[in-house]
Amino acid sequence: MKTNFNKQTGMKTVVKFLAVLLLVSCGMSKDQMIKKQIEAKKSKILKLQEEIAGLEDQLSDTNDIPPAIVVGVKQMKPEEFKHYITVFGNVEASKYAKVSPEMNGQIRKIHVEEGQHVNKGELLVSLINDVTQSSISEARVSLELAATTYEKQKVLWDQGIGSEIQYLQAKTQKQAAEERLNMLEAQLRMSQVRAPFNGIVDKIYLKEGDIAGPMAPLVEFVNLSNLTIKADVSEKYVEDIKAGEKVEVTFSSLPDVQRTATIKRTTKVINPINRTFQIELNLENPGEKIRPNMIASIRINDFGSDDAFVVPSIIIKRDITGDYLYVALPNDKNALIAKKRYLTRGISYEGNTMVTKGLSEDDKVIVAGYNLVSSGTYVTVN
Repeated sequence: MKTNFNKQTGMKTVVKFLAVLLLVSCGMSKDQMIKKQIEAKKSKILKLQEEIAGLEDQLSDTNDIPPAIVVGVKQMKPEEFKHYITVFGNVEASKYAKVSPEMNGQIRKIHVEEGQHVNKGELLVSLINDVTQSSISEARVSLELAATTYEKQKVLWDQGIGSEIQYLQAKTQKQAAEERLNMLEAQLRMSQVRAPFNGIVDKIYLKEGDIAGPMAPLVEFVNLSNLTIKADVSEKYVEDIKAGEKVEVTFSSLPDVQRTATIKRTTKVINPINRTFQIELNLENPGEKIRPNMIASIRINDFGSDDAFVVPSIIIKRDITGDYLYVALPNDKNALIAKKRYLTRGISYEGNTMVTKGLSEDDKVIVAGYNLVSSGTYVTVN
C-alpha cells in the first residue's frame, strides 16, 4: 500500500511539474496561472449551481409549495405627488410707526392709553400751545378786519370810487392775514400728535409734563390687520418660486394658526453672503393673533405631478447595480413570489418617493414584510 501511495504521489508531482513546464514554455506568468485556476473553479461552481437549480425544480414538481411569507402590497396607480420646501421668515407689520411731535414742547395731555384702538386722525397727545392759540385768536380778528375792509374797498372800486392803490392794499392785507392764520394753525397742528392710520397704541414712551421733540419717539403705533413676511430662499430655487404663488404659513408659537398667503414679490439680486434671494408675502390677520417679529414657517410647493407612481422611501434598497424594491409576481404555478425590481427614483418628500422608471400600473409593490423576502421567495398577500 505504501509503495502504491508513493507511486501515485510521484505521478502527481510529475504531472504538476510537466504542467508548469508547459505553462512556462507557453510564456504564462504565475499570476496568469492563478487566474486560469480561478476561472476553472468558477466554471465548476456555475455548473454546480445549475445542477442544484435543476434538482430544486424537480423537488417543486413533486412536493408542495414551500411556506409563504405574509406581506402587504401597494398596487401601483397614478396619483398626485407634491414636493415642498420650507423656509423661515420674520413677521413685520405693514403699517408701523414710532410717532413723534413735529416741534419741541411740554406734554399737556396724553389722550389715549396703551392697547387702545384708535382711528386715523384721532388725537393721541397734545403739547402746551397757549401762545400759539392766543396768536390764532389775534390773527382771526385781524383777518375779519382785513376782509371787511377789502369787501368795502372792492364795492367802491367796482363803482369807480377811490384809487386802485387803495383797492390793492386792502386785497393784499386780507391775503396776508389769511396766510398768517394758516401758518399759526399749522403750528397748532404741529403741537398735536394724531394717529397716522387706524391701529393700536402699543407703547407710550413719555408722561404728561415731559418734554417731547421730533428726535425722540413718543408713541409706538401699529396696525395688525395686514402683515408682511420676509424670508430668504436658497438660490437653487430661483426658477421654481414666482410672485403670485400661494404658500402655507404656520407659526411655532401659534400651533393652531395656519394661513394661506400669496408671494407678493421676489428680489432680483442674489445675496452674495448666503447665496439667497428674498421673498415677501402679504398676510391677512383676522383676530390679530399673529404679532410682528414672530418667526413664520413657510411651506412652498416647488414641484407637483398628477400621475406619479409613489412608494414609501423606506422600502427602496440599493446594491451594486442600483436602487431596487420587491414586487409580488405570479410564477408558472400561479403562486406569488417576490421579485427584485430595479428602478429610477425621483424626488422624495415626507417619507414618500416618486418612481420615474421601473414600475408599471397595477404592479404589486411589497410595502410590508419587505425585509423578510428576497428574490424568489414565496409570498402571500395579507
